[in-house]
Amino acid sequence: MTVPRAIGCTSLIGGATGSLDSEYASDLNNGDPALTFVQGDAIYHHIADSTSGAAESSPDVIKPDWESAGVAYTGDLRWILHEIKPATSLEDGTNEGDIIRWNAASGAWESSAEPLDFKQINLTPQAAAVENTEGGVYYKSSDKKVYVCTSDT
Repeated sequence: MTVPRAIGCTSLIGGATGSLDSEYASDLNNGDPALTFVQGDAIYHHIADSTSGAAESSPDVIKPDWESAGVAYTGDLRWILHEIKPATSLEDGTNEGDIIRWNAASGAWESSAEPLDFKQINLTPQAAAVENTEGGVYYKSSDKKVYVCTSDT
């Protein structure tokens, strides 16, 4: 049994060290996963398909540049882009089970509609932040920070 080898990269193509297409095909197996973290862009999840042979079309299909050091790759293995699935089965537009979550459908943060109780903490959605109350916590959208009031004034 072949154990999958997970790959981590910082670019998709270009052939330079750290790019997905620079991984030697001789080191790869069908089903090997790769995560590529492109700064300022996205995180891409590819899975090696040893029989694809599809034409390269970044980011959807990436062809390895090299079979091994100095040997150009001519085979059928391709990195095929796959969607990264969240760890939850909730559809966008729902907020069940989460206190605060990003809703990709509406493009906004949302909070649970019901009060949530934890040990010595009760979170109840409010129409507006309670400011000027010692111990109160509020979010200020103008500077994207969370504040804790230290006095009642």
